[in-house]
Amino acid sequence: MDYFLNQLSQDRYLFKVDDYMQSAWIGHAPFLKFLIREQKPSVFVELGVHNGFSYFVGCQAIKECNLESKAFAVDHWLGDEQAGFFDNSVYEKVSAINVKYSDFSKLLKMSFDGALLTFNDSSIDLLHIDGFHSYESVKNDFESWLPKMNLDGIILLHDIHVRRKSFGVYKFWEEIKSKFKTIEFVGSHGLGVVFLGEIRKGKLSELLEIACSGNLSQIQGTFGSISDDVIQGWRYSENVFSFPERDSAIAERDSVLDSTIWKVMKPYRKFRNYFKK
Repeated sequence: MDYFLNQLSQDRYLFKVDDYMQSAWIGHAPFLKFLIREQKPSVFVELGVHNGFSYFVGCQAIKECNLESKAFAVDHWLGDEQAGFFDNSVYEKVSAINVKYSDFSKLLKMSFDGALLTFNDSSIDLLHIDGFHSYESVKNDFESWLPKMNLDGIILLHDIHVRRKSFGVYKFWEEIKSKFKTIEFVGSHGLGVVFLGEIRKGKLSELLEIACSGNLSQIQGTFGSISDDVIQGWRYSENVFSFPERDSAIAERDSVLDSTIWKVMKPYRKFRNYFKK
C-alpha cells in the first residue's frame, strides 16, 4: 500500500491542470485525472458544467492519455438558486475552451432530462453529477441516468459534505453507500465515487481494495496532498515545477523589484535611508 500511494504522490501527470480557474471542484482534479487514465471510459458525461473546470480536467486527461473517448457536457448554462444565475458569457467562455477538445467533446445546451434521449442504455462509462444539489434533484438525476450507465460504470457525486440550506446530496450519499462500493473525498465540498460493478485489475482496483480494507484515510491523505499543490496553482511544464498563480502578492512584488524605475531609484533609496538612521 505504501509503495503504491508513494508512487501516486510523485506522479507528475496528476499535478498538471491546463484550464486553471476558480472552482469548488479544484481539489478533485488529480483524482479525476487518475480515474480517467485508469478506467479509460469510452463515454464520459458531466451533468452540471458551469464554467467547465471539472469537465475540462476530464477532457485534458482524455487528450493526454490518447484515449478514444467521447465526452459530453450537459447544462442549460442559466444557473440556479444555489450556484447563482448568469448570462450567456459563461457558455461562450466554455465554448471557447472546448474548441481544443472539439474532436471528441460536445456541449449539450439543454436540461438533464432532455439530454437523456441522446444516449443509449448501458452506453456511459463515467458520469459526473453536479447539478442542483437538493436531495430530490440528485436522487432524480442518479436514478434517471442509471439505465444509461454501463454495468461496470462509475458515477461521481459532488458536494456530498455540504450541509447548507437546500443542499441534500449528503443525505443521498448515505443511502448510496449502503448499496454500492464507494470511495469518498472530504475536500472541495466532498466527492463521492460510486462503483456500479466490477473494476478490471489495475491501479484503480488496487485503490478500491485499499479503501475497502479500512485504509480510506490513506487514500484521502495522498490525493489531498496532491490537491493542496494544485490549489496553490502549481503547474508542471517542461520538467520543471513553476508557480505562476501561487501567490499574486509575491508575483506583484517581484514585478516591482525587476522594474527599471526600481533599479534606477536604488541610489536615492540608499541616500534617503542613510539620513533616516
